[in-house]
Amino acid sequence: MNLIRKLWNFAFHTRDGLYLVFGVLTTLVSIAVFAVCDLLFGEERLILNTVLKNVAGILFAYFTNRTIVFKSQNKTAAAKTAEFIQFTVTRTATLFLDMAIVWLLCDKLAVMRATIASCIASAVVIVLNYFASRFLVFARKRDGREKSEKES
Repeated sequence: MNLIRKLWNFAFHTRDGLYLVFGVLTTLVSIAVFAVCDLLFGEERLILNTVLKNVAGILFAYFTNRTIVFKSQNKTAAAKTAEFIQFTVTRTATLFLDMAIVWLLCDKLAVMRATIASCIASAVVIVLNYFASRFLVFARKRDGREKSEKES
């Protein structure tokens, strides 16, 4: 029971745990959107379905990361817009990195199967997205006063 309590506290009471929880939920949202698009538009619209899946995932991730995980303090429309653009650009960049890693490992070097390459690429992307969100997009800016805020 103690292990369950520790896992619960990590998942729902720390920034890293919340990032993982909402990362899983983002993945589920993306898969659901892809499935709905596949039903609506058909399999032959693979690119459209994939783009819509990624747009939905980025939007869901942005709002959950902004409000729940990193608790952004930006209040003005200009600051929120800049934050959203940064988030979208970093997520799009890591999407292309994901595709590049899979292409390199599967097509160019032919050293592994696509599923394994995709798992490796996903691990790299998850880590990069976390650090981009934490230290770039949602970084708390110092305003001259040193804020000593305990982050979990």
